Amino acid sequence: MLSKVLVPVDTARNSLTAEEYAIRFNWRLPMNVTLLSVVNSRGLEIGGLTIIDKERISASQRRQTEEVLAEAAEPFRRADMEFETRIEFGSPGSTICKVAEQEGYDLVIIAQSGLSEWNEMLGGSVARYVLYKCKVPVLFLKHTQEQMDVQRRLRAEEGLLPR
Repeated sequence: MLSKVLVPVDTARNSLTAEEYAIRFNWRLPMNVTLLSVVNSRGLEIGGLTIIDKERISASQRRQTEEVLAEAAEPFRRADMEFETRIEFGSPGSTICKVAEQEGYDLVIIAQSGLSEWNEMLGGSVARYVLYKCKVPVLFLKHTQEQMDVQRRLRAEEGLLPR
């Protein structure tokens, strides 16, 4: 029987570590993976936005998330693993925990955030929230230096960091 595993995918691609680990770990523990991306819709709850504006922003967020999920799914497809992709809207940490708990997942595989230690202490992170709040077992992965370098390069290419 395949284990039911939830792998949260973020648009910043900090989740690459968890995705890679799930593929490597599959040979030891056969699993059916759900790649879940949660669009943070809390920002749409602020006043001043019209319904049309909220719908446009939501549609744009969904398109971006679909692209990220398609990119995340490709290695699973090449590895011939059983997987599905899924998009939810809400607060990412609590939504990940709710999906994992209510839908009977055996494990959540999540990687540390891309935040600095100081920023994590100030604002927290989705990964930290899931690690401490989720009632389903959580496998929390730290990034290797090589993975951190890849993340930094990707962000620089996207214009989010200086080169």
